[in-house]
Amino acid sequence: MHAPSTRLRSVGRAHWPESAYHRDELPERVLQFGTGMLLRALCVTSVDAANRAGAFNGRILVVQSTPHGNARAINSQDGLFTLVERGLLNGSPIERTHLIGAVSRALVADTEWQAVRAAVAQPELQVIVSNVTEAGFRLEGDVARPDPTGARVPAGFPAKLVDVLHTRFERLPHGPPLYVIPTELVPDNGPRLAAMIDRLASQRGDRFRAWLSTQVHFCSSLVDRITTGTPPAEARTALEAELGYSDELLTVAEPYALWAIEGEPAALRATFPIDVAPEAVVFASDIGMYRERKLRLLNGSHTALAPLALLAGVATVREAAEHPRLGPFLERTLFQELVPGTDMAAAPARAFAAAVLERFRNPWLRHEWRVIATNQTTKMRVRVAPAIERFVLHERRVPQGLALACAAHLRYLRPVSEGAPAGSAPHGRWRGAPYPIVDPDLALVARHWVAVDADHASGPLPRDAVERLAARALADEALWGSSLARLPGFLEATTQALARLEHEGVEATLG
Repeated sequence: MHAPSTRLRSVGRAHWPESAYHRDELPERVLQFGTGMLLRALCVTSVDAANRAGAFNGRILVVQSTPHGNARAINSQDGLFTLVERGLLNGSPIERTHLIGAVSRALVADTEWQAVRAAVAQPELQVIVSNVTEAGFRLEGDVARPDPTGARVPAGFPAKLVDVLHTRFERLPHGPPLYVIPTELVPDNGPRLAAMIDRLASQRGDRFRAWLSTQVHFCSSLVDRITTGTPPAEARTALEAELGYSDELLTVAEPYALWAIEGEPAALRATFPIDVAPEAVVFASDIGMYRERKLRLLNGSHTALAPLALLAGVATVREAAEHPRLGPFLERTLFQELVPGTDMAAAPARAFAAAVLERFRNPWLRHEWRVIATNQTTKMRVRVAPAIERFVLHERRVPQGLALACAAHLRYLRPVSEGAPAGSAPHGRWRGAPYPIVDPDLALVARHWVAVDADHASGPLPRDAVERLAARALADEALWGSSLARLPGFLEATTQALARLEHEGVEATLG
C-alpha cells in the first residue's frame, strides 16, 4: 500500500465533526471478521449511514483473522477512514467523499484472542459479519496455537467462529440472539457456514448444538459494490491535499452499492436496523432475485468478456466498454443473450443490465481484466454456462455471442510450448495472455489442447484439430457443469468462432 503523505497529519479523532453522531458513546454491536476494502466500502458504510440516521446507534469491532490485514492502520486512525465515491449516476459524473466513523477498534486474532472472546460475551453485540474470501471460507485442518496470553487461537475462520460462539454460550447463554451474516461470494453462504459450524460444534456437546439452533441465525447475504483499490500515488496525493489529512485506509468505490441480507425482515430490522437506504441495504426472506441478476448480468458479462478483452490487449473494463468492437459485443451479448438467459422477468433484468453498462463506463474505474479472469474456469461454469443452457431452452436458437465467449475462453487458456520464450512456459503464462493466469482448474482445459496438439505447435491449429478440440471440450461436464455439446447448434457455433480466433485473430472475429 502507498505510504501516507508525510506533509499531512494522519486522519484521527480530531477530524470527526461535532455535527455527526457521538461515536465514542456507542456500544460495539457488530463483530466483523475481515479488514478489507469491500467490507469498508459496503458493510461499514451501511452501519455509518444508519448511525447518522439515528437508527442503529452501534459500532463495529473488527477482527484481523490472518497475519496480513489493516488492524494497525485502523487503530492508528481511531477507526476512521474516508470513502471516496466516483462514477456515473444516471449518466452524470459524480464524486463525493465521506468520513466513516462506524468502526471502534481492531483486534488481531493471533495475539488478542482473549479480547475477541470478551467482546462477544457482551449482550449489546448481536451481529457477526465476515468476509474472509472464498479461500478462507472452508474448514481448516491446522492445529490451533496459543496467543501471547496463552489463549488457544483456532486455525481457520469457521473454527474461530465456533470458538467465539461457544464463548457466548458459556458466558451469556440467555442473552439476546445472534445473527451471523457472511458476505463471501459463494452461493448460499449462510447455510454453508451453518453446516461447517454444526460439524465443528458436534465436538463440543449436544447442549451447545441445541443452543446454536435457537440462539444463532445464519443469514445468506449478497454484496455488490466495485471497489477500485488504492489510487495511484499522484491521484492519492491530490485527494489527500483536498481532504487536508492523510488516510492509509482511503477507500475508493463506485456510487452503486447493494447489501442484500436473507432472513425474516422484521426480525432483522429489530436487531440490525441498517436498511435506512433501501436501495443500498435490503432485508428479504428470499434474496434469490438479487443473486441471479448479479451472477448472470454483472458477473456473467465480466466473465464472458474477459478472455476476449485480454486476447485483444485491452486492460480494463472501461476501455472494453468504450472499444469500437468489444463495446458493441458487450452490449449485444448482455441485452440479447444474458438477459434472456436469466431466471428473471425481462423488464427488471433489462433495467439492471442498463445499470451494469453505466457502471462499466465509470470514467474513474480501473477494473483490470487480469484480476477479473482469476479462477476463470470456475466462473464460466457457475456464471455463464447456466445462462447458455437457459437461453437455448427458451429461445430455441444459439447465443452467438456466448458461443464466441466460450471459444475465447478455450483459446485464452491454450498452453504454450515448452520451448516458448522465458516467462511464457506452462505453470507461468499461457498463450495469448500477457499476464500470469490464476486458475486452479487450468488442467481441465489444457488436457483437451494436449489431446489434439501434443507438441504445442506455435501456429494456429488446423481446422480438423479445432473441431476435435471443441467437441471434446464442450462435452466435458467437469468443465462446464454439463455437456454444452448437446445443445442444438452450439458446438458448431463455438467451433466456427474458435477457428476464426485461431486463424484470423480476435479483432477480425469481433468484426
